[in-house]
Amino acid sequence: MSGEAAYDPVANPYAPGAGTPPPALAGRDAELETARVALARTLTRRSAQHLLLHGLRGVGKTVLLRAVSSLAEHDGYHVLQVEGDPHGDAVGALVRQSRRILADAQPTPKVRRALQILKSVSVSLGVAEVSVGLEEAGGAGAVAEDLPELLVALAVAVADDGAGVGIVVDEAQVLPLEQLAAVLGALHAGGQRQLPLWGALAGLPNLLGRAAKAKTYAERMFTVAELGPLERSPAIAAVREPAAELGVSFSRPALDAIVVASAGYPYFLQTWAYHTWNVARDDPISKNDVARAGPAVQRALDGGFFAARVARVPESERRYLRALAALGPGPHPSRAVAEGLRSTTPGVGALRDRLITDGVIYSPAYGQVAFALPLLDDYLRRNEI
Repeated sequence: MSGEAAYDPVANPYAPGAGTPPPALAGRDAELETARVALARTLTRRSAQHLLLHGLRGVGKTVLLRAVSSLAEHDGYHVLQVEGDPHGDAVGALVRQSRRILADAQPTPKVRRALQILKSVSVSLGVAEVSVGLEEAGGAGAVAEDLPELLVALAVAVADDGAGVGIVVDEAQVLPLEQLAAVLGALHAGGQRQLPLWGALAGLPNLLGRAAKAKTYAERMFTVAELGPLERSPAIAAVREPAAELGVSFSRPALDAIVVASAGYPYFLQTWAYHTWNVARDDPISKNDVARAGPAVQRALDGGFFAARVARVPESERRYLRALAALGPGPHPSRAVAEGLRSTTPGVGALRDRLITDGVIYSPAYGQVAFALPLLDDYLRRNEI
């Protein structure tokens, strides 16, 4: 095969995309086993901690969360899924999904009671087929009280059929605090009553702090899993195994080159493997093939992973990002970024807060900031954005 294109791009097994399931979910066995055990215990009314996944963008949180959802559905859970949005209505989405479950259930006394509660909650929160704002619906107090009551009633209603209720929240760190508190309150109430109600949350590294701020008992509710780059062995498996299923192999130097270039981040691994496949000329795929893929990988990451995020940032906030990038790999004190902008920490506090809300940066510790996207600092320095 050497010297000519040999690999069909249509058959390319790799999947570089936001939340796109990779062909091999490598390196996450421990988290999946934790979820499997917790789901089984909860369904049999035994106490179990919920799951909280956190990490930078590109580490596979969404993919893993979907795998956990699939486990729950396989075990007989009705899964309610929402994605955090600082301007959205996650509570309304949970109410509407609860309505669909109850509408399909046999009208037992417990189901009828849950429907009565749902009707009351829908009125108090202003939830309709087209949701209205929570401010119009009565405010945070109603959310904190009504959502737990509804989800507990839903769990009671489905339990007689041997089913459970799973609450799965992605991008949970951007939920308005009252909505996050309502979700946590529902899970806590279910645990207190040993109901088949279990939850999994995923978000950026500041999620645990946000959860603790929403509910003081939050840290004790969860098994916390920090997702980072894959270790060398699972990173190699993520590249090698999908190709092997198609009768294609990578040389060991090629695999090593991809792991080093991607820093082990799952999204970057998929991107490098995808573009290497498309330009490969050697059999097995060689380190030279990986080098040939470099320009395409750079364009793909710059144009998709990085530029798409930065394009939504106003110029004033880009100045903050450039000042942070100029400091090199983080995290860094907020004060140092402010000094780079010839300002004070309070003077740039609004910029910092908006960038955190938008998920571009996060605060790993008090007074510290870091990029939420791996290697974004390098992109900003290279492109002088």
